[in-house]
This record gives sequence, structure tokens and C-alpha cells, in this order.
Amino acid sequence: MSPRITVVTPSYNQEKFLEETLRSVTSQREYIHEYFVLDGGSTDGSVDIIRKYADKIDWWTSEKDKGQSDAIHRGFQRATGDYLYWVNSDDVLLPGAMAKVTAALQQNPQWDALTGYHVRIDGASRVHSLHRIPPESPANSRWGRHHVCQQTCFFRRSIYEKLGGLNLSLHCVMDTEMWCRMFDAQTVWGHIPQYLGVFRVHPEAKGRASGWLDLYTREQQMLRDVYPQYCRPNLKHRLGLKYYRMSQILSGRQLQQWLDTRRFFGKTLDEVGAQFNG
Repeated sequence: MSPRITVVTPSYNQEKFLEETLRSVTSQREYIHEYFVLDGGSTDGSVDIIRKYADKIDWWTSEKDKGQSDAIHRGFQRATGDYLYWVNSDDVLLPGAMAKVTAALQQNPQWDALTGYHVRIDGASRVHSLHRIPPESPANSRWGRHHVCQQTCFFRRSIYEKLGGLNLSLHCVMDTEMWCRMFDAQTVWGHIPQYLGVFRVHPEAKGRASGWLDLYTREQQMLRDVYPQYCRPNLKHRLGLKYYRMSQILSGRQLQQWLDTRRFFGKTLDEVGAQFNG
């Protein structure tokens, strides 16, 4: 039986990017079991954009929440799919990604989670860089070799529920903190060597906006304190990262991602979005 995938989009005042996100998901609805959009009570034109796509969204709401983690978690609480995925309202799901993920999960029912390659774009949807990240594993993570890109990560709902879901007290590193718990739980990670998702880097993003930097720094320190086996720099991690860099070179991934970046740099997603895996 084909795996059922629930997709959730949290959003707040992302009118500038939201439509591109919604379009990237709803264009692949035949591979999505259910799609929920949780808006935090936006005061811009976000709600009008959501209404435009409402016929392809199973449930949406626009009301005050407790932040991004809360919105994602409330969406996942409604989920009935076998696997979960969230795409933020400034990120993008690449064309054909859901078909690839569905096929991979069907062929590999032992996978608890999977990741793939990703693309980085700027605020104008111009390609900045492409990244061929290798597979994840609990063993590799203890050597400091973990590069889970949330924009490409799909995971089993039963695992999410067993772990207690996202840590709702976190607002910047909630994804990394959950990956650490998944590593602790010895989850089985799969990998699709294809470009699946797009991470948008722009001045208003949490990792860059000045209003978020202090909180981001504090939460990163928390990760180092609570999960030193994964997040605190030490000799083992330095050796692991050296091995990672060497494996990227020897495998050809580093050269190929450089060539990919050179080929697509500066072009918009609308121009080249369907060509990344061509």
C-alpha cells in the first residue's frame, strides 16, 4: 500500500513568499494524503492567498498561536498520515519531490525518516547554491556528521508521537533538537540522492533577523549542553568532520554540487525548478 504523507505549512505574515510555497505543495496533491495550513493570525495579505488555494487544502486556520513550533505541532496532531513533513511558508517543495518520496518509502518500508539534496535561494527566489548532503545515521551523528535539512526531511508519524513531538519551548532549533532525539531513538534513516526541497535565505529569516539572534544563540547553547554527543565540538567531531569533507570530495558530491551551483546560480525557481534532477 502506498504510504500516506501529511504535509503542514506554518505561516505568519509571509505574504511575500507564501503563494510560492502553497503552489509548490498543491501542484503535487495526488501524492499528498492531507495538507494543513496554520496561519498565526497574519495582518498582511496571507489569508487572501490561502483562500485562493483553499480547494486544495484539507484544513486551514488563521488565529493567534504560540509560534512556529506550536503551529507545526497542532497540524501534526490532526494528521492521519503514515509520514509527516512540514514546509515553512518561505520555503519550497521542488517539482516531482512527492512522487520520489512516495516511491522511495514504498520500496523501503523500514525507513523511519529520509532526507535528500536541497537548494538554497534568496528572497527573490534566485538560486544561491545547491547541496548534495549524504545520508544520515545515528552512528555518523555521534561523529559530528549530521546535516539534516528540514526542507527535505520526512519522518514516520509513530516516531514523532513516540518522541513527544516538537519541543514547544523552542522557536529556532526545534527541528535540530528533534533530530537529536530521533538519533537517540536509533531511528532508521533513508536517503534520496535527488533535490527535494528549497531553503530560502533572506534577511527576515530567524537565523538572520537581528531580533532573533539572541534567542537563536541561547537555543544553540542548549543543544550543546543537552546533546553534547551530537552538538558540542570535540576531538571526535573534528575528526568526523574531516572524514565528511574527504568523503564529499572522493564521492564526487562536492564537485557535482559545485557544477550544479555554477549551472543554476542566479536563475529563478520558475526558470529552472524542474531541471535540478534532469
